[in-house]
Amino acid sequence: MSYDLFFTEPKVSRDDFFAYFGSRDNYELSEPQVLYQNENTGVYFVIDYDQGDDEADAPVACVAALNLNYIRPHFFGLEAVEEVSALVDHFGFSIVDPQNDGMGDGPFSRDGFLRGWNKGNEFGYAAILNGANAPETVWTQPGERLERIWEWNYKLVPAQESFTEDRFVPRIFFMVLGGQAVSAAVWPDAISELIPEVDYLLIGRQELAHKGLLGRGRKESFVVPFKEIAADVTPYAVSQYSLPAYSLPAPRVPEPIRDRVRKLQAGQAPGELLSMDHVLDAEIVARVRAGRGG
Repeated sequence: MSYDLFFTEPKVSRDDFFAYFGSRDNYELSEPQVLYQNENTGVYFVIDYDQGDDEADAPVACVAALNLNYIRPHFFGLEAVEEVSALVDHFGFSIVDPQNDGMGDGPFSRDGFLRGWNKGNEFGYAAILNGANAPETVWTQPGERLERIWEWNYKLVPAQESFTEDRFVPRIFFMVLGGQAVSAAVWPDAISELIPEVDYLLIGRQELAHKGLLGRGRKESFVVPFKEIAADVTPYAVSQYSLPAYSLPAPRVPEPIRDRVRKLQAGQAPGELLSMDHVLDAEIVARVRAGRGG
């Protein structure tokens, strides 16, 4: 099940089409299609170039077609609309949007795209979660939280560039702990970092690990709830990001914080990692299970 959008006119040569995507980040060219895959956010979709060989069998005569899978967190649409808007603006494409509540024969609009995507995505949730082969386990997070995490990851590169090498900006990811999907970020050896307020921090410890008989620290990795270090990092709070964040001093954090990390008990091991597309909007899941969505 997918959101399908067709780019109809003007005609664009194969060379111009693939040259455009070759100049943009996160695209892999594999003719006759391009794959968008953002490793930071987990968002992906496909755009097929129509060679015109099978126009009689195609649902719509077009130059290219977008395929964006349903049953995904809603932020897939937020990222896709940025790329589709840029594509339409570059080539001046007219579009055909066959989705219910979509744009029809155009013109393209960001609001229209998101309206059709969100409606179809919720229908996809309902079809799968209320179907005969519904999954036993569905991982969720509140939609607003998902969007804030997506925005953090989406803006990760410019955030890192703003600090040059002074501070590390981690990607936020999901894992399973206590039977729930939780957000997490790495913080190795209490380095200078822009720490996002996540559910858990994955502490990597080698320099700050407890020393053995030979005076060397054993490399270890464990998770701690963010609240355990909240008081230590609160003095460094900053507010310009999608999530509360804490910009630790660089090039070296204060010794009391390093000592705090040094003394943490290496307790809970990291949980099973979850890909970003497997953590769905909690509100949509609740609606469709209650029979109010889709």
